[in-house]
Amino acid sequence: MEGLTFNEETHTYKLNGVELPSVTQIITSIGLVDYSMVNKDLLDYKADIGRKIHKTIELYDNKELDNSELHPLLRNYLEQWRKFKKDFRLHTIESEIRMFHPAYKYAGTIDKLGRIDDYYVILDIKSGGISPSHSIQTSAYKEMLEKNTQIKIKKRFAVYLTEENYTVVEHKDNDLGVFLAALSIYNWKKKNKLILIT
Repeated sequence: MEGLTFNEETHTYKLNGVELPSVTQIITSIGLVDYSMVNKDLLDYKADIGRKIHKTIELYDNKELDNSELHPLLRNYLEQWRKFKKDFRLHTIESEIRMFHPAYKYAGTIDKLGRIDDYYVILDIKSGGISPSHSIQTSAYKEMLEKNTQIKIKKRFAVYLTEENYTVVEHKDNDLGVFLAALSIYNWKKKNKLILIT
């Protein structure tokens, strides 16, 4: 999207030089997700693995993946993604879609936009545990995508991958109200300098 930039290292979005909060940043900053009890080294390791899994799947879906030197760990995760796509008859339309919401001024990256049969879906790929906050996340992504395109999303999914299998959770609750409440709190805390923007 024009004017939107993303810094991979700091995981920050800017619109014409002005920083926008990300969907995950908003949800995390007000306590809907709490990783404070998890060891930082373990969190960093899991985040690194997650990024590599996402990149592997993106390259695979774009038919750009060189399988010959793929690490066995990533190969196992990829095999579960391939099984999921086959079982659900998913056709990937686009991967890693970076967007911002023009009215609410938040940004994020939608993992996958796809079609199953005759309807559009968005998918969030996870390599960790199931959390109710993931439904809030995909609700925010759906709102952002529909605001910027003519596409109407019928279903939202989180696909949880392990080396041995996959689990799919359909997000049926309309959690947009929860997300917008979180965004309001985030903006209030920022305005009152109760939140650190990095």
